[in-house]
Amino acid sequence: MPAAIPVVAAVAGAVAVANGAYAIALVITVAAQLASTALTKKPSLGGYRDAQERKQVLRAAASPKTVVYGQTLSAGTLFFSEEQAGEQDDGELLHLAITLAGHPISNIGTVYLGDDDISTYSDNASYEVHIDRQTADPYMLANAPSWKPDMIGKGISWLRVTLKFNAEKFPSGIPNITVEKFGRKVYDPRTGQTVYSNNAALCILDYYRNYLKVPDSDINWDQFKEAANISDERVTNAENLPEARYTLNGEFDLSENKASILEEMLSACSGEATYIAGKHGILVGAYYGPATEVITESQLAGDIEIMPEVSQAERVNTIKGTFVDPKQRFAEVDFPAVSVPEWVAEDGVEISQDLKLRFVTSEYQGQRLADIKLKRTRISRTLNVTLNLSGYRYRPGMYVKVNFPSLGIIDVEMRVTDWKFGVQNGVQLTLKQETAEVWGDAIGKPIERPPFTQLPTGGVAQPQNLKYTVEEIGQVVQGVLSWQNVGQYVYNQVLIRKDGQLVLSVQVPGSFTRLTGLLRDTYTAHVIAVNQMGAQSPEAYLEFSIEAPPPPSRIEQKQGYFAVTLIPHINEITNVSTQFDFWTSELTRLPNTSQATVEGNATRAGIGSNWTAHELKIGPTYYWYVRTINAFGTSAFVEVPVVCNTDTGELIDYIDTQIRKSEAFDRLSSAIDTNVDAILQNALNLDASVDHQFEAYGRNRADIITVRQTIANNDSAYAQKFEQLQAQSDSNTASVQQVSSAYADLSGKLSAQWGVKVQIDRNGTKYVAGMQLGVEGNGGSTQSFALFSADTFAIYNTQNQSYQLAFTAINGQVFINDALINYAGITLAKIGSWYSANYVAGISGTIMRSDGSFELNGSSDGAGRVFMNNEGLSVLDGNGVVRVKVGRI
Repeated sequence: MPAAIPVVAAVAGAVAVANGAYAIALVITVAAQLASTALTKKPSLGGYRDAQERKQVLRAAASPKTVVYGQTLSAGTLFFSEEQAGEQDDGELLHLAITLAGHPISNIGTVYLGDDDISTYSDNASYEVHIDRQTADPYMLANAPSWKPDMIGKGISWLRVTLKFNAEKFPSGIPNITVEKFGRKVYDPRTGQTVYSNNAALCILDYYRNYLKVPDSDINWDQFKEAANISDERVTNAENLPEARYTLNGEFDLSENKASILEEMLSACSGEATYIAGKHGILVGAYYGPATEVITESQLAGDIEIMPEVSQAERVNTIKGTFVDPKQRFAEVDFPAVSVPEWVAEDGVEISQDLKLRFVTSEYQGQRLADIKLKRTRISRTLNVTLNLSGYRYRPGMYVKVNFPSLGIIDVEMRVTDWKFGVQNGVQLTLKQETAEVWGDAIGKPIERPPFTQLPTGGVAQPQNLKYTVEEIGQVVQGVLSWQNVGQYVYNQVLIRKDGQLVLSVQVPGSFTRLTGLLRDTYTAHVIAVNQMGAQSPEAYLEFSIEAPPPPSRIEQKQGYFAVTLIPHINEITNVSTQFDFWTSELTRLPNTSQATVEGNATRAGIGSNWTAHELKIGPTYYWYVRTINAFGTSAFVEVPVVCNTDTGELIDYIDTQIRKSEAFDRLSSAIDTNVDAILQNALNLDASVDHQFEAYGRNRADIITVRQTIANNDSAYAQKFEQLQAQSDSNTASVQQVSSAYADLSGKLSAQWGVKVQIDRNGTKYVAGMQLGVEGNGGSTQSFALFSADTFAIYNTQNQSYQLAFTAINGQVFINDALINYAGITLAKIGSWYSANYVAGISGTIMRSDGSFELNGSSDGAGRVFMNNEGLSVLDGNGVVRVKVGRI
């Protein structure tokens, strides 16, 4: 077998089931890392596990009971594992026991090792399923010494798997084990038999009786029988194949919330739980009409509340969701979205809602359920009415006709969705106008809604004084559309169109609405008032335009250290919050400032009222492009050449200040500690590794100290290597120190340092030279350093076996023997003499001598020249003839 078979586990008693969990006692006899980690994972007790998680074998001393309905593919809990006695080699057997369900299941189908059918493993793998055993498994008693006679497994289902080790068959160790399960047998009140079924209503009935512990006397048997009949109805799917209307397939743990489980089971049949006269029942999704009962005005015993349309905030036109696909090994996947294009066009944008169907294994059933949910959500004309005691006979799911002539409601068919009874308050009903088409099987089709009232159009007054006003509220509001209502109304329907096409639709309870997100263009606004009966007014009409902001009129530049801040200004006064969009092409100037050129060749830096460009070089020209932007749109770009100019003296002070703030400078500027005892004691206190070599004679002593330290905790990690060489004679010491360190923590702080220092301590006065390399970062800011400290700093070139000084720094000054500089920025220069690269005396170029004379020639011979000194100015032509002379003649 593979190195280290994990565990020998003895089950205490029968595989007992208590308090909704498998009670398992494990006795670990091999003190080694669990070899079955490739096979198993620890469960998250009390939590929901999705379809993918359920395909991983769990290992646990106690795990929640699993309940299986219908057909599914999943793993289980590994509660026993024992290898064959003897050496671990080819042909050795490993016996595994895995729980499948906390109840007897109907049967199992294929067993998979990894992704392969167990039958493909030939004699290298065997299995046996045990369902509600009454005696111990004889195979395990004979082959697994730790298996005891009282280990039975009454009332549950479990699987015995035996693997024969073969390096070719099991190259990666023990594979994951999944099983095709056929769930509980359920009681069918229509036949009186208890058989396997995935009928959604029967599975829910079983859940009520066995897990919610509802007694049979409290079950509404007629409702469950009717629901089971509807669930069994055959419908034809898109592949022209018949399937049951509502099936339920899947599993859950009893540690999950019981109400959530019931809700998810009901969602598999668009069902509703009912509780009437002390009886529990369900209504699965179906049309329970046509109506035979009529509710009239004579039955009213209170106010009527009418909601003619769903609010804009609750409006939906698309349902998306997931189901469990048997064709993809029962993986949770998306079913095709269900949408009504006419509603999307009406709303101007897709408004979707998610539907997770945990117990649905048909993509077509998923789409039918999504279609029902979409139509019930969208078509929700609702009445809340209070009736006298005559309303007692109405029940949820029942269809009734509503006849209130005084309100213009004549024989409108509606569905009872809620029912409450009180001796003093009468019967309170909630009625919704859910027609037969809501429950049809046509996916993604609009519904022809019958009139809710028969009141004539025009009974509501047209909104007056419709106007569009630009208003500043935050940074996204483009304007306010306002009007005045006359007479009674419930809400206003506001439509915004561009070229006749609807781009925005919203229901407004008041007399104004703020508009956002409209592109630059001309629009028309249409406002219609609607009263509580659903009657509409003639529309109010207005045309208005959305205009872009003006470009910046000027852009102010403020200099900083290696930075320039751009502050745009616009001359026009705007009444909408305006910001600026900043782009840069760095040192490359773009051919023009068109939107296509800038957006195609520059990089956006950001949006704001101003922008600071950091890490600029002193002197070069950077090109920035800025435009105005607000909720209406964007202006044209304006080009801004940016040059960072800073006084050299101020800049050196700034650089010095920034370097002194670094950890690298702290290390460079610190003196070497020559107290050997203190160094050693500090290392011991930090639990570091210390190596100390020394020799002492009289008042002379020599030491070599090496300290290695590593620290790691919940917040950070740190490593350091310290090495110091030291020679001491009386009170004078000479030291060489080298320190390397690395630090990282969870807040994002990082530091890598390396430094070497040499020091002489003469009678208490220290002379130090050193070099420090460091990289320091905190969050998004990172800086590297290479720092040197010495009285004299020099760089030598070797040539012909000799050393030539090229560069030196002494007393705060830098000396360069010979230099070629491509570009230089100099605040103040002290120069002896200088000349241009093309200077030839009397012919070309320019020279300024230290005697005060200045000679300016053309670019070539014969172009003339100018000569100037303290006595005057002479201008000569190309032949060398003086043409002008000023000064002493």
